Amino acid sequence: MLLLNRKVNESITTWKQGERDNPLVIRVTEVSPVGTVTLGFEGDAHDVCRTEIYHNYGYGDMNEENKM
Repeated sequence: MLLLNRKVNESITTWKQGERDNPLVIRVTEVSPVGTVTLGFEGDAHDVCRTEIYHNYGYGDMNEENKM
């Protein structure tokens, strides 16, 4: 795990090991006065999953309670 302090509009760029094509950019887009942070994810070759909704990290079927 990588823990960083970032300010608004600062970003982190990640790549798959061994590749430098199709990076994933994670940018801080907003920080509220109470400290909550809005993040933006940009990367064409990446799937982003909210683990509090999809415990299986978005690979395969969704949780039974979240199926539509």
